[in-house]
Amino acid sequence: MFKFLKPAPISSHKVEQDKIHSTYTKRRISVFISIYIAYAAYYIVRDNFTISQPYLMHYYHFSKASLGLVLSCLAISYGLSKFVMGALADKCNPRFYIATGLIASSVLDFLFGTTKNIAVMMGLIIFMGIFQGMGAPAAHKTLAVWFSNKERGTFVSAWNTSHNVGGGIIPLIVSGALVLFGLHNWHSIFFFPAMISIILAIIVIVFGADTPESVGLPPIEEYKKEDFGNVKAVKAHNDIPLWKIVKNCILKRPIIWILAVANAGVYIIRYGVENWIPIYLHVMKGFTLAQARNCFSIYEFAAIPGTILLGIISDKLLKGKRAALCAMLVTLLGLTFVGYWFTTSHSFIYCEVGLMGILVYGPQCLITVLTIDLVPKFAVGGTDGFVGLFGYIFGEVTASYVIGKLIDVIGWKANFTTIIVAAILCVVCFLILIRGERTVGQNLEKVYQQLGIAEH
Repeated sequence: MFKFLKPAPISSHKVEQDKIHSTYTKRRISVFISIYIAYAAYYIVRDNFTISQPYLMHYYHFSKASLGLVLSCLAISYGLSKFVMGALADKCNPRFYIATGLIASSVLDFLFGTTKNIAVMMGLIIFMGIFQGMGAPAAHKTLAVWFSNKERGTFVSAWNTSHNVGGGIIPLIVSGALVLFGLHNWHSIFFFPAMISIILAIIVIVFGADTPESVGLPPIEEYKKEDFGNVKAVKAHNDIPLWKIVKNCILKRPIIWILAVANAGVYIIRYGVENWIPIYLHVMKGFTLAQARNCFSIYEFAAIPGTILLGIISDKLLKGKRAALCAMLVTLLGLTFVGYWFTTSHSFIYCEVGLMGILVYGPQCLITVLTIDLVPKFAVGGTDGFVGLFGYIFGEVTASYVIGKLIDVIGWKANFTTIIVAAILCVVCFLILIRGERTVGQNLEKVYQQLGIAEH
């Protein structure tokens, strides 16, 4: 492992007792800003390929199936990478880990604008997926060690809006690039976001931090005086072999597998809508390309207040019980999606797209919180990667290549049918997870025994 990626050591200089609260507050704000900016930037250099599809179809005559295949390469490489890189994130300093992945992704995004060969694009996007896998697990690890159980839904949901900001701002960045450099230099839609993201990666390094202990602060459970039920600090997790953590915290636990299947369903819905908004609205609903890009932004931006509100509700009203809320949200999503299918009014479509943004990203965010809730802090990255693996390998591939192929052969009804089936699968999984939430304490005790961790 590169030396700069190794976890920061526990600081020998402890913050004075009377300064702990103020220092903790400042550090948490700084750390939160760093991972928020970072993940927004990850989406800036990833989602612009989706925005570029109409231009690639027009200038290079790529088919929807070809573009779906490229997106599937991203999904597969990202899904596999998220599992592997997520497990490694548990053993790394997230401050440098997440910045490294962002810089590498930005360089690859820049290279997209230099080729019109579909095979080269597939190769570049595979590497893009590998480095993109360094982002979310490192951010989730940071959230786990800096924010407590009783506030986690609120802060994770707030952080989760970062990819809405990234996904929502990329159409604006693309439009700005086209205005600045002209339509004849449309390749700038790759160059411009890449340069912006490299600058943001530097900001991440400046504002980030590893753990509270690495800067002289007490662990979050000590600071908040909470018993997480899933935090045992009697043995340094660095002493536990990585494979042992993966096996006992993830692979041997049915509840994690069910959560992973639910995530796959959510990703089918998310990307089944998101990947095809620009093309579907332009081809089938009579939207101009500019109007279709605006809908893409509405889909992303509407989710921001909605996701934060749902996170607060899961903390304050439901006391951390999130699975039932997810089941309700996906049910409402299915009904809204049917309306989106049959509506012809542009005004109604704008509203439906915004509502779908809330109802898609709400469950996705709560799955992240559930992932953190259900495992020890030292296994958050690996578990997030495993759950994400299902989301991208089985979810986004279905939504990208499979749906793209079916649209070419059958028509757009294939997209809608697939998404409705995925919604039903999600609801079933979330209903099962309701019971899993109630028994999480007992299940974690077994995990600690298997890992050889005893309570103080």
